[in-house]
Amino acid sequence: MQTDYDVAIIGGALTGSSTAYHLLVREPGLRVCVIERDPSYELAASARSNAGIRILFSQPENLLMSRYGHAFYAGFGDLMAIDGQRPDLDIYRHGYLFIANDAEQARDMERNHAFQTMMACDVHLLDGDGVRERWPSLTADDIVCATYSPGDGWIDPHGLLSGLHRKARSLGATYVTGDVADLDLENCRVTRLHLADGDTITTDWVVNATGAWARDVCAMIGMRIPVEPLSRMVFFFQSQEQPEQLPFTRDGLGVGFRPEGNGFISGITNYDTAGSFCFDVQHDYFDEVVWPKLAHRVPLFEAIRVQNAWAGHYAQNTFDGNMIIGPWVGHVENFLLATGYSGHGLQHTPAVGRALAELILDGGYQTIDLEPLSFQRVVDGKPYPERGVKA
Repeated sequence: MQTDYDVAIIGGALTGSSTAYHLLVREPGLRVCVIERDPSYELAASARSNAGIRILFSQPENLLMSRYGHAFYAGFGDLMAIDGQRPDLDIYRHGYLFIANDAEQARDMERNHAFQTMMACDVHLLDGDGVRERWPSLTADDIVCATYSPGDGWIDPHGLLSGLHRKARSLGATYVTGDVADLDLENCRVTRLHLADGDTITTDWVVNATGAWARDVCAMIGMRIPVEPLSRMVFFFQSQEQPEQLPFTRDGLGVGFRPEGNGFISGITNYDTAGSFCFDVQHDYFDEVVWPKLAHRVPLFEAIRVQNAWAGHYAQNTFDGNMIIGPWVGHVENFLLATGYSGHGLQHTPAVGRALAELILDGGYQTIDLEPLSFQRVVDGKPYPERGVKA
């Protein structure tokens, strides 16, 4: 096995594979190693997510990353083609609908809409009647206002990960199955990675792309980050009667849902297990808390049956709910971090992979300035949160 690389990426799911892809598209001869302990990606956050893609953000960095993600996914077949074979990526652009149920939520939504309009986004501000006219199945009496982005929607996360992984390998990335057990530091730089099986890898750059597991890798260099796993339970259910085509709906009442095949999925955060990995599903929580809210918004959902359920994890940034990207300035400059997405990672990983490639190849951001999302804001105690609905 080769043991000397220019870049070693820990974590081979979306962030890691996107980084490998963007590096090798620009520098074909670069020696890139991607270390992944679970090549099945069974527990990867992306495979267990709702897979939403949206531009409904209040911070410019997040909006611009989503915009790049939209373009990346639209051209996915051509970008990921290998020897003329284009992979399929199912994209469902049925829109995103954010609902405000009180005056405070409405104020945030109106401010966000003004910003999104200024950024030339196709976003519509609706009142309850406007929602009812478009989607008669939705209860609109308690809606103060809503924002609708018709170009948003969701994608197939499995097709996305498979396409990125295969393309990165075809460009020359080496994928190694292993678990990083320790990192060597010399003169404030990571020089060597020790794998649990005894193998070692030397490298010029390290990228921590391990998502909800990132704090354990950071601890190997003495870096403490405010990122922890936060369990998200997802329920797939079918309705006895089918409503019209609905968008991905995020309700101010605290639930969200979207169509999925011949049914719907709804995700809910399990705060009882915050800080630990829990793949258990609480069906009674769905029955007692989630279902009544779903049935309130869509009366047809009074008659539904849950067919399947699973749990995944956000890499939750407990400091401000936004991702952390870049080096630990003044401490370990060749160790780059990308984690803490807090629920919007899938849509941002194309831009994050490009940004990490820029840090390595150019020494700084060239396209989107992500400095406001650096670890330095944590050190300085200056949160940079989203306004309104966050995940």
